[in-house]
Amino acid sequence: MEYKLYSVLDTSFISIAIILFRRIQMNTRLAAIVALLILGFANLSLTLTLVDGAANPIVPDEEAGTMFISTDNPLNENFTIVVIPDTQGYTEGYPWLFDNQTQWIVDNKEALNIVFVTHLGDIVNSYGNITQWEYANASMSKLGDNVRWAVLPGNHDGYYGEPNDLTNYDNYFGCERFSDKSWYGGTYKTGDNTNSYQLFSAGGDDYLIFHIQYKPSDDVLFWASNVIDQHPDSRVIVSTHDYIRGPNNPDRRSDIGERIWYSLIKPHADQIFLVLCGHAGTQSSLIDTVNGHVVYQLLSDYQNASNIESGWLRTLTFCPTQDKVYVETFSPYLNEYKTDPGNEFTLDYNMTEAYIAVFSNCTVSQIVFDQSSGQISFEVSGETGAACYCNVTVPKALLKGDPWTVTADDEACSYTSSENATHSSIHFTCTYQSTFQAAIKGTWVIPEFPSFPLLPLFMIATLLAAIIYRKHIKPKR
Repeated sequence: MEYKLYSVLDTSFISIAIILFRRIQMNTRLAAIVALLILGFANLSLTLTLVDGAANPIVPDEEAGTMFISTDNPLNENFTIVVIPDTQGYTEGYPWLFDNQTQWIVDNKEALNIVFVTHLGDIVNSYGNITQWEYANASMSKLGDNVRWAVLPGNHDGYYGEPNDLTNYDNYFGCERFSDKSWYGGTYKTGDNTNSYQLFSAGGDDYLIFHIQYKPSDDVLFWASNVIDQHPDSRVIVSTHDYIRGPNNPDRRSDIGERIWYSLIKPHADQIFLVLCGHAGTQSSLIDTVNGHVVYQLLSDYQNASNIESGWLRTLTFCPTQDKVYVETFSPYLNEYKTDPGNEFTLDYNMTEAYIAVFSNCTVSQIVFDQSSGQISFEVSGETGAACYCNVTVPKALLKGDPWTVTADDEACSYTSSENATHSSIHFTCTYQSTFQAAIKGTWVIPEFPSFPLLPLFMIATLLAAIIYRKHIKPKR
């Protein structure tokens, strides 16, 4: 259930606008000013998701330890992730198309707010051909430090034939190329960029994106699972090469994709919302829901006879205030879009939903957020006399502490805290009775916009503006 705190204020201002425009004669300029004031204040609203349908205070959902809150995050700007599908055909015979793609990305970084570029593998067609790697290096180097980007090896980059050989991949796109980047999270093996992950923040949220090799081992997928566990606050994207079948078996995962799904994606569907893949020479998509969590799986690969000379890439435009991701397929070379349903579509994805999460070695229940006091409280149950630790993650758009006040049964607790771009983390340990009430109080809370007495004040101000206009400005005859 969504509860609009200021719905009365919104509808009142709209009603006033209608009355004023019907009753008062104003020129276009004054009408525009009044309309902007009315609509501006009407949009100052905060939406909270009350998971049990109750009014304030908010109570937790069925999963003890996590409480979800929809907020109008002030950092909710639109942003774009660009997907570069298989480029093997370009490096083999059309290198200028690859150049056009990456140059277009650099030229449009600011206009589209491009925050990440992900390459889906098969960078080259023949992994032993140095000329192809040189072309790929020249094209990807255009991105340089202009935008965050990452690659992964497809089968043509080192697994095509026997024996497997990733020497050239390592020489041109190895760890040393990325190790000094603040957003480069880490790798499966030290010094090996075959499997890696990157971190970035956009639209008020933290993101983790994996780049996983063609045909990953079970150990690689186990490593990725552990990385997700270490980033419980991040929204997760997985880029890999072979995942969805080709045109002869549409809308099905490949054998490799099935293993990735059951070993990594499905167990982490509460965080992984998007899988990107290539390899199969077509475009396709799958949508699966796991315990209420939707996972979008998108295939894009234009290395076939009808597309190879066109240089298509994918743009994913995230619009947090709309909870939408707009997927488009564009060719910088042709300067045109593919507009068929398989290449232009919209994903529903909740990006305005923040959450308060409590992780503990004890049982956590009855999480309550009191907006009026800026306090989070919850009940902790465990073994009497045992040390109980709690780690509480709080969205900074909702509540901040400078400092925080942490109590257990109203007695002060020492704590440590850390933060990133979007969330604060408060950690404390205490020894108490079998059950105790914990509370964390901040020094700033997202404000409620008071409908009263500001509503009548704005009504009066608007009426006065109209009266002054009519008194001091004579209408033309």
